[in-house]
Amino acid sequence: MRSAPGAATAVPVLLYHDVTDEPGDPYAVDHATFLRHMRAVAASGRDPLTVDHYADALAGRAPMPSRPVLVTFDDGYPEFPRAVDSLARAGVAAATVYVTTGEAGTPGRVRWADLAALPEWVQVGAHSRTHPQLDVLPRSRLLDEVAGSRDDVEQRLARPCTSFAYPHGHHDRSVRSAVVEAGFASACGVKNALSHPHDDVFAIARVTITRTTGDDELAQYLEGTGAPIAWKRERLRTKGFRYYRRARSRVGAHA
Repeated sequence: MRSAPGAATAVPVLLYHDVTDEPGDPYAVDHATFLRHMRAVAASGRDPLTVDHYADALAGRAPMPSRPVLVTFDDGYPEFPRAVDSLARAGVAAATVYVTTGEAGTPGRVRWADLAALPEWVQVGAHSRTHPQLDVLPRSRLLDEVAGSRDDVEQRLARPCTSFAYPHGHHDRSVRSAVVEAGFASACGVKNALSHPHDDVFAIARVTITRTTGDDELAQYLEGTGAPIAWKRERLRTKGFRYYRRARSRVGAHA
């Protein structure tokens, strides 16, 4: 495959969800595959960073490594501590997990005690309280989901919570503003695109890794190819989908 424009400076920010051997979830990756992925990350020669460290580099507060890579997780699933063990076995000592705080400690989600026991090189960020589509919410609910999830992490874990991940990747100006007002220093979107040294620190692009992501596809991401370089302006289809979702949410509210 031909290298995408900007491949030399492309930054793969990998987005995982569940890591489990249980079948059924197309977004889940089994443990053997995840360990193999992390060994590929370690062998790539890239520098693993937490989102905090990458955000500092994007904002000019720290030097940007020549070839960064980020490993991130959304939601917070119960087998996450085992995934951390695989990261350590592979020699990848930097990762970020975004926790849906209202679900932590419930069946099918990671326990707060396990989050508290994570090594320092695992950053814990917020992923809202209940995982709604934030850009269709009234402002009072939006603020509670964003600022409240930061408070939850900091109160439960007694550690700073400085990064946010938008549920479903959905965000607009009002959601971004709420994230900034809540005191976060960065935020991750999705886009299924490769980040770069001029990416938006409040909309860091990530590529989703699923059960069907093959080793060759992962290798392309680590080479800085296989996905587009993140774009600056919001795409028209994204705006159109937001209007559609807002219309559906209004219909649902009056049903």
